[in-house]
Amino acid sequence: MKDLTGRPHARQDARAQPRKVMAQMIDRRFFVPRPARYFRDYLIYVAVFTASFVWGLQVDWPLVILPWALAAVSLHRAGLFCHEVVHSRHASLRGFCALYTWTVALVVMVPPVRFGLPHLAHHRPGVFGTGKDPQYPLVRGNAFAMAMVLLVIPFIVPFTNLLMTVTGALGAFRFEMALDRWATETFGFSLSSELNAEQQAEVTRHARVTLLAFLAFVVLLPGALPFYYAIMVGGWALITARIPLEHELEHLAQSSGPRGQMADSFTVETPLALLVQPVGFRFHTAHHMYPGVPYHNLPELHEELKRTSPDYRNSIISLRIAIRGPKPIR
Repeated sequence: MKDLTGRPHARQDARAQPRKVMAQMIDRRFFVPRPARYFRDYLIYVAVFTASFVWGLQVDWPLVILPWALAAVSLHRAGLFCHEVVHSRHASLRGFCALYTWTVALVVMVPPVRFGLPHLAHHRPGVFGTGKDPQYPLVRGNAFAMAMVLLVIPFIVPFTNLLMTVTGALGAFRFEMALDRWATETFGFSLSSELNAEQQAEVTRHARVTLLAFLAFVVLLPGALPFYYAIMVGGWALITARIPLEHELEHLAQSSGPRGQMADSFTVETPLALLVQPVGFRFHTAHHMYPGVPYHNLPELHEELKRTSPDYRNSIISLRIAIRGPKPIR
């Protein structure tokens, strides 16, 4: 078997046999965020979503397809800033993190801590690409699993998020964990992560505000619920569509180290990938090597790593290859 770059399949070995040094040191300037850039980009997406949503409530089929598409795409982009919030450690971004938490996170019903716990585990050496990785689904080469991820889960997630909002608001975290074990064993995907007391309090507070906002929406605009659901499905479909573009997702390693995250991450340079990989997600290898680098600095870091690291250049693949997958050896 060859990997997605066309070379002999060695990524699983790279994960299982990490080197001591992941990559060269990079300039500290890459880690410095520009809060104004965060606010500008995020608020543009929120404004487009809001205008598209209002527009969609005033038009009929088939014209409603246009505001639906704009709303789904813009909410998808705004929602991806949850990823930045989770990785943010810079004091200058505290205000932005609070803004995201109490705006779009309410709309999609996912507080950052819900996403952050499994995602940071996905980045952790020793967890990445192993059976303990909660964000490494083996969809490559498995048509059923790929269909579930791409075609079924986007329709289910809005309901599971509402369910988790209710359980969070009630503080029913034991029930959540039991439900999570059932979903993991039955469908192969996790609904939640175990929370400590402080995290439970944060989730409960956010869930209660989310639930109140949702109930107010239902009472004031009951006819808008189908449009809201359709937007959620479209946004989640864009999120799941990028999953096969990021990692090999064929085998689980026994163990992993820092270098394994570079060996088993992909970068798709073509602008066509921007539909499902905006906000720096195209540069996924650079992100796994240096997860603290803000999204707006990843394009420059990508060019720097391309120039200085042959191993990094091996991670760059075309969109066609990412979609098609590896070719078997004949």
